[in-house]
Amino acid sequence: MVDVTDQELDVQKLRRDTRTLGQRFFAALYRPQNFRNAMFVLLVAELYWPAFWPVWIFLVWALRMSFDDQKFRMPLRIPKDIGGLDHTDFVDERIIEKAFWGMMSKSRIMRKILPAAGIVYLGYLRTPDETEAGRELWLTNSDARTHMFVAGTTGSGKTESLLGLVDNAMTWCSAVLYGDGKASLALPFSIWGLARRHGQEDNFQLLNFLTGGIDPFEVERLQKELIVKNIVMLWQSNSFNPFGSSPFDFLLQLLVSMLVKAEGSGAEWRDKAINMIDALLRILAFKRANGELEISVQVIRDSLALQNLVKFYLEGQQGLLPELAYLPIKAYFETGLPGFVPSLAHDPTQWDKEVYNQHGYLTGQFTRVLSLLTDQYGYIFQDKYPEIDVNDTLMNNRILVVLIPSLSKSPEEASAVGKLYVSAIRLSMGMNLGYQLEGKKAEVLEKRGSVGRYPKLLINDELGYWFAIGIAVMFAQARELNCMMVAAVQDTQGLKRGEAKDESGSLIANTKVKWCLALEDADDTFELIRKSGGQGYYSVLSGYNEASSMLLSSYEAQGAANIQEKDRITLKELKKLQQGEGMVIFKDSVVPVASYYIPNEHKQSTVLAPRINRLLQIERPKSNRLAAAGAKVSARNPRQASGKVSQLLATETRPDYPEIEDPILDAVVDAASKLSGSDEHSATAVERGIVLYEVALQAMREAQRKDMGPFFHRVVEVEEPEEIAVADYNKLDDYPDED
Repeated sequence: MVDVTDQELDVQKLRRDTRTLGQRFFAALYRPQNFRNAMFVLLVAELYWPAFWPVWIFLVWALRMSFDDQKFRMPLRIPKDIGGLDHTDFVDERIIEKAFWGMMSKSRIMRKILPAAGIVYLGYLRTPDETEAGRELWLTNSDARTHMFVAGTTGSGKTESLLGLVDNAMTWCSAVLYGDGKASLALPFSIWGLARRHGQEDNFQLLNFLTGGIDPFEVERLQKELIVKNIVMLWQSNSFNPFGSSPFDFLLQLLVSMLVKAEGSGAEWRDKAINMIDALLRILAFKRANGELEISVQVIRDSLALQNLVKFYLEGQQGLLPELAYLPIKAYFETGLPGFVPSLAHDPTQWDKEVYNQHGYLTGQFTRVLSLLTDQYGYIFQDKYPEIDVNDTLMNNRILVVLIPSLSKSPEEASAVGKLYVSAIRLSMGMNLGYQLEGKKAEVLEKRGSVGRYPKLLINDELGYWFAIGIAVMFAQARELNCMMVAAVQDTQGLKRGEAKDESGSLIANTKVKWCLALEDADDTFELIRKSGGQGYYSVLSGYNEASSMLLSSYEAQGAANIQEKDRITLKELKKLQQGEGMVIFKDSVVPVASYYIPNEHKQSTVLAPRINRLLQIERPKSNRLAAAGAKVSARNPRQASGKVSQLLATETRPDYPEIEDPILDAVVDAASKLSGSDEHSATAVERGIVLYEVALQAMREAQRKDMGPFFHRVVEVEEPEEIAVADYNKLDDYPDED
């Protein structure tokens, strides 16, 4: 292969530094290492020529004042823990000043510099300048909530960069919702490892739509065989039921969003089907509020049968349903279902065949959606009381990973799963927007669950495979709800393939931080990044002059330089980026960055096995039960407890607790006693904690060497004496005293 780039000129060598000599000198002097060396030289000069000490003192004072007066800037923001003022973060305020005893006034703009507040670490600066390389890139809470768009081809390090953002959120103890359209098991494995490292593995949740091509009937057969051996085979996912506690209007929007778009006569049938399902969901929501049932996908599917809908209609005629729930089902049967005769509702044998046909056409609109959720993903949606509640995940700062199988499923099914996930997040956001206006600020605005010091992180990776309608609205609304939205794609064409293609422009426009890794798409994706980076003016070498002699010829750079307007980002720069390297575009800055990378040994444990937190199915308490339980507790007789204590004292028998050998507890108690009884040194609370921790750790290792089991203690078997009756007090002398 012929290398055609050996004659290519390096762009960095063509550009010229047009700063003055003084500007370049002081820029080099004020670098910390150079300034330290200069101060050392002045110190030596003062000792060598002490007669000029006033000059040296004045020079040192002037240089130090000038050095301290520098406006220190980071590539993006200054991290919060450094403190001080961040001159890149400011607000301009208009101030009106009075003059001549208030007879005249004038206004001026005052720039208010904000304190350092960087909390999101992206990586460090890439630059050939060794004095600048390695400077950290940070974003503030406000910057993060302007949202982020990440683009990178396969192998560019996009997932690893996003895991760096996840690690940021875990250090804040904030919520993390990660939707992955690539559905790689390495992702939840790594996130669980990070959660374990941060002590948050109890908050880890997994919504796994991957089935691995396993036949559900084969799984059922294996479960029956293993249950005989007391082995339980569990699906590798938590359960999820977005229909369980949502209001009926959300349930309607959820089911409608999963329908395929229709045109012409199909759109007319689609609208009729929506009216029918709306009537059903209102009734189910009413019955759920009364404690008669719990809504699930299977309940909705069973209730769609014509006979079941007619039962609800008859209940409404008998006055068992409120008007809000009865009127829609009444309108459906009396005006929306051709051939149905209300007077024959009690006798199904006299119903016209056309009634079944018409109803079948309408229910057919939802057959595929409900079959997908019930039959294919029943292991996720079959529980009445699910383990995952998106609102709970967001408000209580849990960690949720969603694996969307775009490879093993059709684009339509992957999009349907994406719609379900997106709709659940939209419901949670809508609930936290609130509705109450009357009240004080603390009651209306500050008590919302979305208020917090750190943003909640919502990552949508490989979004092109499951881009669903409604995501753009989330990006527009999430800032108020204290959420940081991240959209990650391989190319922007993927956002324009699905039915939500009209929202792709709005989504990109609502992301203020653009992060581009290695790129191969020279069309739409590169054009987006190029335009976002903008153009700049550069001083460029105008050319070379040939300098020839009798034997040799060479070229010398011309002394002149031209000013040219060029793109800040070129396709060549993006194509040659290594894994994890990229360009961050924020406001008018284009910053080369090396992403925050977490080594595999820090996020993928080779010793600990990840565990999915599975919860028990517990029926929600009902209002009548709560009232009865409250009355029972309040009426409890306090003498009942004292009577049991008196009975134990009268029998003079010790409670049947096993004797336990616990070396860890014994070591900690012994160390605590020595610390409390020591007069030589009074340990502080921190010192006591360190000592007790080390003692417990040493005792735990000793117990592990003795093979005392996973709990590091064991039950001591003692010979039980014969039972002594209350009246046989004299027999107590026959037994040795117990310590």
